[in-house]
Amino acid sequence: MSRIISKIIPALIFWGAFVGVVLNVPYPDSFAQANFNQIIPFSVCFFLALLFTANIFLKNILQSFSLALGLFFLLVLKALDSLNLVTGTLTLTATGLLFSYFHKGKKNNLTKQSKIPRLTKLSKQK
Repeated sequence: MSRIISKIIPALIFWGAFVGVVLNVPYPDSFAQANFNQIIPFSVCFFLALLFTANIFLKNILQSFSLALGLFFLLVLKALDSLNLVTGTLTLTATGLLFSYFHKGKKNNLTKQSKIPRLTKLSKQK
């Protein structure tokens, strides 16, 4: 129970910070005309909120990072009006490859297989 709460609290904090940034930072006319003080707080809060929200479900911070980064890039491409079939496909492909790179494979231990005897059994037989 405490592990779930410890994963939910950072997500709620950054979603609250994101809402605070949206309500307090003045809106630019377009994304291209926004200055540094308007883009950075919005981007950091939104990215970290996505990261910690994805980490609740995925339980792997590196996979959550790659998923949040892909969603963030899609949002930036949409804001710049550059999102089309090619850029969307390339972004999703890169995100999928990065996501699959951090997949944890099953660890195979040779001594747990039934075909290979353990050393302890061999030492007891002698």
